[in-house]
Amino acid sequence: MNLQLKSYIPLIDFLAVVLGKDTEIVLQDFTDGLDHSVVYIKNNLSGRDAGAPATDFVLDVFKSKIYKEKDYLVNYRTKTIAGKELFSSSYFIKDEDEKLLGMICINSDKSKLLALRQLFVASIESLDQALMIDSPSTESQTEPIIENFYSTAENLIEASIIQETQGKDLNKYNLTRLEKISIVRSLYQKGFFDLKDAVSKVAEAFRMSEVSIYKYIQTVKQED
Repeated sequence: MNLQLKSYIPLIDFLAVVLGKDTEIVLQDFTDGLDHSVVYIKNNLSGRDAGAPATDFVLDVFKSKIYKEKDYLVNYRTKTIAGKELFSSSYFIKDEDEKLLGMICINSDKSKLLALRQLFVASIESLDQALMIDSPSTESQTEPIIENFYSTAENLIEASIIQETQGKDLNKYNLTRLEKISIVRSLYQKGFFDLKDAVSKVAEAFRMSEVSIYKYIQTVKQED
């Protein structure tokens, strides 16, 4: 683990105690690649362990270089391996040259508070009806999920392929060349090919050679 990042472990332990068991604190180290970036985790809610890969959100952070403009991002939605939605925030750890070394990610389960809020809203509506007070309609609004947690890099790549093929079983469905290029384009734009063995995993899913996948990547790069 990078020594600068290791110095944040006491802070993570402190936050884990202060924020409680419904809040997960994760330290990610990008100095040795993205395939095993999770190096420390407390109050595990996401189902990951140390050695888990970077998420789709992290890849997008690197692609967009938003860390050069901001020091942190707060209150975005994430989803665990088990499908539970969390409220998340991330702090960017950078060196003196603004290179992104790692991140501290805070993922909170606010389901109990949301349930309490729904109960409160329902109570207010009942009171309004009893008092014959017109109340504005309240429609449930949910924030889009912008990060999904995966336990391995293989899971991340497989999930991305499923998403891009709308859930088609590639063992039964033969993709056209245009569909394959479209999937490779989407994966490339998200930065998935920065992951180790990404090309070989896509080649395996497509039942093609790695050389063919590299040709598709070159085709996509020429579009830029």
